[in-house]
Amino acid sequence: MEKLTSEDRQRLQRILAELGDYQTTADLLRQQLSILASSISELSVTVETVKTIKGLKPDTEVLVPIGSDSFATAKVALTDRVITGLGANVVAERSVEDAVRMLEARITELGQAMEQARQELEKLGERIEALRPEAERILKKAKEE
Repeated sequence: MEKLTSEDRQRLQRILAELGDYQTTADLLRQQLSILASSISELSVTVETVKTIKGLKPDTEVLVPIGSDSFATAKVALTDRVITGLGANVVAERSVEDAVRMLEARITELGQAMEQARQELEKLGERIEALRPEAERILKKAKEE
């Protein structure tokens, strides 16, 4: 029966610390992926809404959400222009076509960020799987003592 050496104990502690760090990072990446997916979904709905507005006639009545599942009735004055956010609480009036292009560009950027996060999550999974056998070997050795 092998005895667990101090080197084995130190190696096990390092592996467990690494695994904990990797798991924390993986959890953060999963949260980031969820947020990115929600953002892409919201942007996709916005693109469809903007396209729908272009097809409306001026003075068409629409329901405008005002929060807490409540709506106000309003008339659309312009159907060829929309106001879109630029960031940092700055907005600009744009043509529907420009707004759609800008929103679709954001969707593309977020999709790329999602792909990067997925790749990083996959690499973390591989690192975790590479460390597990050694940790299990040392733990088995410790149980046999």
